[in-house]
Amino acid sequence: MDENDYGQGDVIVMIGDVCKERGITPSRLAKATGLSRPTCYKLMDGDIKRIELLTLALVCHVLSVPVSRVLYYQPRGDSAQPDKIG
Repeated sequence: MDENDYGQGDVIVMIGDVCKERGITPSRLAKATGLSRPTCYKLMDGDIKRIELLTLALVCHVLSVPVSRVLYYQPRGDSAQPDKIG
């Protein structure tokens, strides 16, 4: 087990999925949230390790979705897909 592996699962970031469903580009998300375009690209690609709660709240507000729609915890060994959950 390496220093970053504690045996836990993964948090799946689904901001990009929600944006894609709604035809929202990174540029449009940036304009709506006031976040930088590079930040929005990373959020939409799921290429993040951390997110500020205020940023998460802002994105959820702009997209009009609960946190559970943009983040999903997948325990290690669980093969369920986020879009198949509740």
